Amino acid sequence: MVNRPASRYGAVMSKRRGAAATIVLLLAALVDAAIGQRAFAIDITTSQTGSGAPALAYVGDRLYVAWTGSHGTQAAKELVVGYTTSHGQTITKISTAERTRQGEGPAMVADPDNPAGVVLAWADGRTGGTLTATIYDGTAFGCRTAFFGLTTRHSPALAADPSGQLYLAWTDATDHLNVARLGTEGCPTTHTMRLSGRTVLPQTAAYGPGLVFDTTGPELGLLIAWVAPDAAHTLTVASWVGSTVLSRVTTVDTAGAYPTSGAALSAWGSDLYVAFRARNNHWYLGYSEGCLPTCFAPADTGTAVSSPVGVEKGSPTFAWFNPAGNLVLSSVLWD
Repeated sequence: MVNRPASRYGAVMSKRRGAAATIVLLLAALVDAAIGQRAFAIDITTSQTGSGAPALAYVGDRLYVAWTGSHGTQAAKELVVGYTTSHGQTITKISTAERTRQGEGPAMVADPDNPAGVVLAWADGRTGGTLTATIYDGTAFGCRTAFFGLTTRHSPALAADPSGQLYLAWTDATDHLNVARLGTEGCPTTHTMRLSGRTVLPQTAAYGPGLVFDTTGPELGLLIAWVAPDAAHTLTVASWVGSTVLSRVTTVDTAGAYPTSGAALSAWGSDLYVAFRARNNHWYLGYSEGCLPTCFAPADTGTAVSSPVGVEKGSPTFAWFNPAGNLVLSSVLWD
């Protein structure tokens, strides 16, 4: 058994057996520097196909994976949800009739109110991109809510704080960033979720935002990442505290990498991480070690991708589609 530092999901990764592994030296070096243990990054290429950024969430010994599949029209591709206990060697699919846009993925986070469940959000491809959310409780979907009048062209983002409060971020019809609290307390009776404290930010984004609650230091808070629709595709990470004025604003120096996707955020160990696809169709990873504001320095992993990269919120677990269109799951293992 290979152990990894505990995250708030409490998952332990199983050692992969019987499939070819790719050592991602950059990622291993970053993790080694961050936690002081020898680390190995392994990739498993699955037979699953699709587009957009896959979403990941650990729940117990299950790694849930959600992605935009290959069946359906460009405007309404299948939304696929599944889980694996073998890091992708086998994936158990969960039947769903939902649809989302090609090239745009769903958002997912472990359900703070149910140790066996996950919360998902996506742009409904059958209703012009209506922002929609649901809960999978470990056995069935429920509490499906379509937020009337709220549409997005891109992937939304979900996060939870240590108290269990859920947050949802998305770009609206004019590409402005939106952030709100997502409440699930009505699910047992009204079977619907609600948004509260919605803030429409003045910033606009070229792609869907990234979202994570910073658990790495004393200056805790909800962080949002976005790529601006300017000539340089400027990547920014900032803290949202419920107002239209963002704090801890960091312009990430991408050293000319030019992001061509939204940026995914993760917080594990003592550091924050950011991942994105760049113009050379490689994915880049950066980490911020004890900096206020954050001081990411993204570097090329050398791995070619055909999609944005998805990151699990509290562990070094990543997912993308390779140039052949196959879903790849990547995790860091420790001696």
